[in-house]
Amino acid sequence: MTRRKRQSGSTIVEFTLTGVPLIFVWISIVQMCIGMWNYHTLQYALKKGGSYLSAHGSSTGYCSTNNCRVEEVAAVIAQYATGLKQSSVNLTFTQVTSSVDHTTTGTSTSCTLSACLTNTTAFPNGAPEFEIKAEYQFMNALGMVAFGGSPVKFGNPWFPAYTHQIVLY
Repeated sequence: MTRRKRQSGSTIVEFTLTGVPLIFVWISIVQMCIGMWNYHTLQYALKKGGSYLSAHGSSTGYCSTNNCRVEEVAAVIAQYATGLKQSSVNLTFTQVTSSVDHTTTGTSTSCTLSACLTNTTAFPNGAPEFEIKAEYQFMNALGMVAFGGSPVKFGNPWFPAYTHQIVLY
């Protein structure tokens, strides 16, 4: 009996010492999975938007009778960007003149995905190639606990996505 009295309360201490770090590890794993899903969703949406524009963006094909605009490509990207906050996705549309030196012509059009859905700027406007770049800031739950102070900085990462394609038709 006396030995049992000395061990009373050890279960609570052991759970505290092992349970709290395990819960933190579990939350970290879940957040990494959500972040990877967001990154791949963004890249897939940009790939689909680029494929749409590649097939429809020629000034002699579809765009000769219909004005191809940023809002059309943004609608395709928004359709495939399931679960991403549209105001947190930054898009940049750039026209490219040749695949040899990759020089850009004109100005790039930059906007958030929610603003691009109403942008009536013509794109790619006769250019033979184009680039679309996207950035998405992932707001993870670990950013609440790990502040961005010195000397180690934790925070919310930006996920990049990129597509460079040739206008086919």
